[in-house]
Amino acid sequence: MTRAVPVPVLVVAVAVLLAGCGAGTGSDGGRTVNPALADTPTASPTPTAQPSYPPGVTAERVDVRTLARSHDRALRDVNSTVRFRRTAVAANGTVLSTRRSVIERASGRLGGDYVRNGSLPGEDAPPIRGFAFWTNGSVTALRTVDDDGTVSYRAVPGEPPTVASTDDSGEGLLVAAFDGTGVRLTDTVAIAGERLYVLTAERERLNRSGTRVENFSATAYITEEGVVRGYELSYTATYETENESVTATVAERFRTTTGDTDAAPPAWIDEAFDTERETGEGDETETEGSR
Repeated sequence: MTRAVPVPVLVVAVAVLLAGCGAGTGSDGGRTVNPALADTPTASPTPTAQPSYPPGVTAERVDVRTLARSHDRALRDVNSTVRFRRTAVAANGTVLSTRRSVIERASGRLGGDYVRNGSLPGEDAPPIRGFAFWTNGSVTALRTVDDDGTVSYRAVPGEPPTVASTDDSGEGLLVAAFDGTGVRLTDTVAIAGERLYVLTAERERLNRSGTRVENFSATAYITEEGVVRGYELSYTATYETENESVTATVAERFRTTTGDTDAAPPAWIDEAFDTERETGEGDETETEGSR
């Protein structure tokens, strides 16, 4: 990994030296100046180049919401894949909860796959284990996995509200991860020929949605256009229930890649369309087990 820290370049002008000093003395005792240099202008410094930063980022502060919005806008006209994973592990090593999602977007097509297992202390158990969709705007295919493993398929015209409101860029995840953390610009790096700005946050204590958090640590990598290529964060949280307090380590990982997908229909899409043809109304059918 090559570090390339942007440093303002200041070009210092060199003063023009006057030649011929003291060549002779006139009747008034003044010095004679070389006539060829009499009208030579004095060089002035070249203006200092201003450093460039991603939207919402300066050397002094980071506006998380501006950065998140810019990330969303930068992905609107490009093919992209956004991946997210969150894991909560109790002090005794028990995995309490995992969440992961993959969102692909390309040429008017959008696909999403969400999987959730377990729940945090005091949190209601999820009614479903997994949800996936694919749409081209005209038709949407849906796949749901219930908590008991039952799989349901459905195809509907247009885009249902759940799909139309999908956070396909991860903008909401970015705000939730960094808002109020005091994240700052700390470095730049070059990865695979791309210049990335490094943002970091370190907090001994933090309050996140009413939960006491300690040892918060996060690092994010941003392109100059504002695309968040990725972030990693971790913290220790204490969850209060009616009977006890449970301490867990939470880790998140977020990745954005561009130009790597055509958001092709998923392998299960025929099941969804077959269901619609069989019922004639797009009603759900169920199959045991996960495909």
